[in-house]
Amino acid sequence: MQRKRASSKDVAREAGVSQATVSYVLNDVKNVKIRPETRQAVLDAVKKLNYHPSHIARGMKSNRSMSVGVITDRRITNYNFMETLEGIRDGLSQSNYSITLLFNKSDDSFNMEILDYYNTNRLDGVIFAFATVDDLSREELNQNGVPYVIVDSHVSRDRFHEIGTDHLCHLSDLTALFREKGASRLAYTGPRWKCGTDYRLKAFGKAVQESGLHNCGCFLCPFQDEQIRQTVGDMLRSPERPDGIIAGSPRFGFSVLKAAAEMGKKIPGDLLVASLGTSAFYNLCHPAMTAVELPLYEMGRHSAAYLMDLLNDRPVEDTIILPSEIVIRVSL
Repeated sequence: MQRKRASSKDVAREAGVSQATVSYVLNDVKNVKIRPETRQAVLDAVKKLNYHPSHIARGMKSNRSMSVGVITDRRITNYNFMETLEGIRDGLSQSNYSITLLFNKSDDSFNMEILDYYNTNRLDGVIFAFATVDDLSREELNQNGVPYVIVDSHVSRDRFHEIGTDHLCHLSDLTALFREKGASRLAYTGPRWKCGTDYRLKAFGKAVQESGLHNCGCFLCPFQDEQIRQTVGDMLRSPERPDGIIAGSPRFGFSVLKAAAEMGKKIPGDLLVASLGTSAFYNLCHPAMTAVELPLYEMGRHSAAYLMDLLNDRPVEDTIILPSEIVIRVSL
């Protein structure tokens, strides 16, 4: 037989208080004074009865779905996405919100699908985690009053509701490290940007110029293993072969290590390498990869808190920039 779930009335009876007091304690209402012993009695009763508040009932009471859509372009196994998703989950759970996971199909029908979810009260807002959001999509979200946050490694700086990092600001320090280690010719390789401006390219060019190193160029290609392998090989065989390489993502960085090994180049020695972005495998590859690493978990936590502020009409900053750091390993 199915066991009957405890209710707030059961908790109130066990603790010897009113249902209103149980609600005040569990919702941490600030303007109601609760004696410490009363609060503890409620918490003890909750634990004893294994009571869990009904999110459905709460949602009906507040006319909310108590769910946030998380939208991404990435695969579900992508490390950056999963670390950020963990932060989003923990941040939303503090407000008793759950996650509805969606995958960006990059077409007009997907925008309509998001609006349908919102207008039918299945989502209270959305978080775009490493997802492409063009100007048209933003305009539709704004016109329909959909609360949203965009979390990515960088921000556009001329828009709103964005969580990003300062990782490109570290490129000047990174190129200085290449110079200290003896590099004189620096190249960049990374993914070809899907839309808009790739701020990594501009930041790389500026940092190389300021460092006095020779810029061997930027070698770009789609996120496909065979094309990455060919692009990296062409870069290492070019007449102006670099002795230092900055990879725009972990995947490109690993491809550089593999191509260099196949060509008999020693890292460090013949070549110095560093990556932008975070990976769980930097310490497992050979040699271990130097990188500008992102605060992925905190990016997720901040995006959840930002969206909760939007939902509750609290003031928010236009954008939030979180600190990243250079982690030096054997490859540089």
